[in-house]
Amino acid sequence: MFKKIRLRFLISFVRCLFLMIKHGRNIKINPLKVYISLSATIKITNGGTLEIKGDRDRVFLSKNTSIHCSGGVLTIGNGVFFNENNHLVCHSSMSIGDDCLFGQNVCFFDSDHKFSNIEQKIRNQGYSTKSVSVADNVWIGAGSVVTKGTSIGAHSVIGANSVVRGLLEGQSVYAGNPVKFVRNIHGNR
Repeated sequence: MFKKIRLRFLISFVRCLFLMIKHGRNIKINPLKVYISLSATIKITNGGTLEIKGDRDRVFLSKNTSIHCSGGVLTIGNGVFFNENNHLVCHSSMSIGDDCLFGQNVCFFDSDHKFSNIEQKIRNQGYSTKSVSVADNVWIGAGSVVTKGTSIGAHSVIGANSVVRGLLEGQSVYAGNPVKFVRNIHGNR
């Protein structure tokens, strides 16, 4: 068991080095403090940039997690845990604070497809973008979708299968589709 654990971290270390060579100045990553699962993917295109801080606590990208920075700037703080099948697509700006936890199948998008021109295919109309911000110490439950223009305050909890959009106050619990305030962390409604 100990050898397997050491081997997977060694493989992750080598993958981080490869990403640093491949993407140069477009990626900032500490290979000693970032764990990238074998099936996780990181794609940086169109001048996008990715910074995974990981200078204090390890950042985990679990199985099948994918990050795609397509022209956007994505920053991930210390001690962040992405469970299996998380997806982040950044065309503009996305920041995730320290010590955040994301359940399985959580998706983040800072863009939507434009679709108003009926004479043109939707895929050729580009994107409408607005930044996404997740403050420190946020837990987002499995199956949730965080959409463009979302700002989540520190020490918040988002219930499973929520569709998140807008400004969410810190120290609060939210859930639903669309997401609604449930209570503050201290129990008051």
